[in-house]
Amino acid sequence: MKYTKKLPKTDEELSSYLIDAGWIKIKEPQNLPLAILFSLPFAYLLLGIILWLAYLLKPGLFNFMASNSLSIALSIDLQLLLFVGAIFVYMFLHEMIHAIFIPGVLKSERTFWGMNGVFGFVFTTEPIKKGRFLVISCMPFVLLSVLAVLFLNYIGYLNWYTLLLCLINAAGSCVDFLNMVLIGFQVKGKHTIISNGFETFYKLTK
Repeated sequence: MKYTKKLPKTDEELSSYLIDAGWIKIKEPQNLPLAILFSLPFAYLLLGIILWLAYLLKPGLFNFMASNSLSIALSIDLQLLLFVGAIFVYMFLHEMIHAIFIPGVLKSERTFWGMNGVFGFVFTTEPIKKGRFLVISCMPFVLLSVLAVLFLNYIGYLNWYTLLLCLINAAGSCVDFLNMVLIGFQVKGKHTIISNGFETFYKLTK
């Protein structure tokens, strides 16, 4: 796995080669803004799941909703700075969880990770089976949002600071879930998937 500063661009020569070799291109958004737009319903759904889970585990967190008045105070102190730092750590963990489920990631010459402004990313052009692709896509949400809320509640550290981290991760997983739906509906059986920038191809291989 290598570090890069830029998001992947579509390699037109690779796309032509894949099509000539019998790979089929799936229908999907062709750039990041469109992908984010189409994934917004998933963001609301995933946020709702985590809020519902937190409410079931610790209803007291939501007592403010029953109050007739609501006040918000924001001050720049050590706790806030630590929270901002925790967001970046959580984002990094999100991408590394994607990475560790990519087959042979440590030795791969075609897997990259990096930061684009405040957003992290991992991408690979390694051929990946459909089932593994779905696992790669969903695991950051499962581990850093669902299981994290359960664990934080168990150890007594589920509060609005830690819950917000889980919610930010859940919202950040929306594009992953959009990709899962696109792959799930368009790719049948045990096909192999190859990503090329914002284009994804599939083919039945051995």
